[in-house]
Amino acid sequence: MFGVAVHTPDVVGERMAGPGIRAWHFASELAKHFPTILICKREGELPSAPTFRVAARGSAEALVAMKTADVLIGQPARGFRRQRRAQHIVYDLFDPVLLELREMYGRYPSMRQRVHLRAERWRVEKAMDEGDLLIVATAKQRALYEKAKGPVIEIPFGIEDVGVAAPAKRENIILWGGGTWEWLDPATAVEAVVAANRRGIDCRLLFLGRSRPNRHSADRRREDRLDDLIAGGAPFVSANDSWTPYRDRLTWLRRSKVAIMLHRPTAEAAYSIRTRLFDAIAAAVPVITTEQGFAAELVAAEGLGVVVPSSDAAAVANGIERLIRDDGFYAACVSNLIRIQPRFAWDVVTRPLIEAVKQWQRQPEH
Repeated sequence: MFGVAVHTPDVVGERMAGPGIRAWHFASELAKHFPTILICKREGELPSAPTFRVAARGSAEALVAMKTADVLIGQPARGFRRQRRAQHIVYDLFDPVLLELREMYGRYPSMRQRVHLRAERWRVEKAMDEGDLLIVATAKQRALYEKAKGPVIEIPFGIEDVGVAAPAKRENIILWGGGTWEWLDPATAVEAVVAANRRGIDCRLLFLGRSRPNRHSADRRREDRLDDLIAGGAPFVSANDSWTPYRDRLTWLRRSKVAIMLHRPTAEAAYSIRTRLFDAIAAAVPVITTEQGFAAELVAAEGLGVVVPSSDAAAVANGIERLIRDDGFYAACVSNLIRIQPRFAWDVVTRPLIEAVKQWQRQPEH
């Protein structure tokens, strides 16, 4: 029987970050058409009752599934590789890991960091060389993988709960939905919220969670950094004690007035998809984001909020003021967010992948 295995090195369970969320929904959509198994680090309860099998990375069940599946789908990662010649392998390159690591490690990486960079570069090059299909998240990302031998399809991120009505009233919460990585700019968000309150605009900045759900990726430095940001923005800045459960994140967003996602002007910003943008679309929460990259382009083109220059706290404070005080502008942004929701439903964005797998299914076994 024709089968598909989706592989992720990330955590899938009660608390999930972008790669785990993406793998979960890929498996959910593929399972509508093919027998599917998701191979992951499982922690806590799953987001819902799966329509596919779930196996722990490294388990006997996972190893058998990787060998017997007709199609393997996953990010270039340790343990993800073609097991037999007849298999089709799909590499998901939505996350520009090399660009993130350059920002994380800085200009003078340690020996261990240089080894890590080389390993990740080798994995990406191998994916471009042997992938039967590559997945990118944006049109611009295609340029990163222009030397790929196989075809490339574009799948951004997706959303759930399409068609859920936006709440009539929200609190003046400016919500930072993801982590505080080196390439992001939470300090400008803090400065802007403090400045807005000094102008008499009653609002507060809330970081949705402190540390990433994948404990192997946890970095105490970022939690310390967040503590410093909160102290610097007191009493207008706070953070939830832990990464918010996946089931609860939209509830927090629907309570909030604005979703904010700011970044520094880096190569990572130009090529990133900003997965938290899609939670804001799902919850119909207007967005403030830094210029450059997919999120800024979509917000500007579709009227989803405010795009600001890099590191410009005054512009961010102005954006907060406009979204809180200009009811007409705010309502238009909400309406536009609801309008584009169907475009990013998971069953819509994954169609190119489903069609590619169906074509392989129809081919005689080779």
